[in-house]
Amino acid sequence: MYLKFILKIMKTTAIMSFLTLIASSMTAQIIKPTPEALASLDHRIQVYMHENNIPGGLIAVASDGRIIHVKTYGMANVELAVPVIDSTVFEIGSISKQFVSAVIMRLAEENKLVVDDPIHKYLPYLPSEWIGVTIRQLLTHTSGIPDYEEIRTYDVYRFRLTPEEIIRIAHSRPMDFTPGMGRYYSNTGYFLLSMLIERIEGQPLGQVFQNRIFGPLKMTQTRLADPEAIIRHRAAGYWVNKAGELINRNPTETSSTLGAGGLLSSVFDLVKWDKALNSNEFLNADSKKTMWTPVILPNGKNTEYGFGWRVSPYKGLLSQSHGGQVAGFVANFARFPEQKAVIIVFLNRYRVSSNRIKLAVLHTFMPSLGPVPD
Repeated sequence: MYLKFILKIMKTTAIMSFLTLIASSMTAQIIKPTPEALASLDHRIQVYMHENNIPGGLIAVASDGRIIHVKTYGMANVELAVPVIDSTVFEIGSISKQFVSAVIMRLAEENKLVVDDPIHKYLPYLPSEWIGVTIRQLLTHTSGIPDYEEIRTYDVYRFRLTPEEIIRIAHSRPMDFTPGMGRYYSNTGYFLLSMLIERIEGQPLGQVFQNRIFGPLKMTQTRLADPEAIIRHRAAGYWVNKAGELINRNPTETSSTLGAGGLLSSVFDLVKWDKALNSNEFLNADSKKTMWTPVILPNGKNTEYGFGWRVSPYKGLLSQSHGGQVAGFVANFARFPEQKAVIIVFLNRYRVSSNRIKLAVLHTFMPSLGPVPD
């Protein structure tokens, strides 16, 4: 009798939790915060930046291509005392992956590839141990191919490397698991996807991005990072040493990351990107549905990851997002399609949390979600 009572309570609690999530999704909307709420958000961000020795940053909230709030903090370049401005360009790390997946889906729409094709069909010289891995598995981190960044650490992005060297690093470790049977985040997968795109298109990845995405969408501040290029309004990247002192970090070398994490961008360009994703002109509805559907593993586990996007709901809100961390930067790009809202966070310091600031912004502009998390 007691067991039945407990089970009834558990069932009721589960139903109430589900209904609460549905209600959150239906009622949460972007609002204009009060001056007091914005002041509290600013204070929270400034305290976090001070406590973590973060030189500069930027937050933005936009809705369907229209920026409704943007705020800058601190320095884009400490040595030259250059402040962050709204057009400052930051490295965005793994947010780059969604641009790779978008090109892959465009190629699929044009029948130039099939996402379930084996990668050896396009890159036949890859190690034989990787035979059977598919494009889909690279996109979803279910290939089992080891992550070259994990093997060589983030410092790998500071050096000019050839594709053969990247492949050799990844192949220095056995497969993590049988392809399709598990999930483990692997930058190698998106490096290989970049190579595959270059092979199909017959052009360097940067040119493919420009022709297919940045040019048509007028994303004039987005490109692959290049330490030697003169890039207007580029922020410098930083880290801290063991004494907690701020130190310079080398910009990312294009050849060592490609689409795994090699782009830099501005808030204005990412808002244009968000707006393009709201229509079916850039990608058709079926492609986007596929891209934003989480992978379910054979054991039934939901990975909450699609094609270059995290698709984990937040307090009942449909969410399509990704963080980025590379060299001296972290970033966050989070879409809430039911609210037609996007939140962008840029910070020019390595190994700090962009997610914490993202949630502070989200709860400030959608107060129905509850108080800002500590």
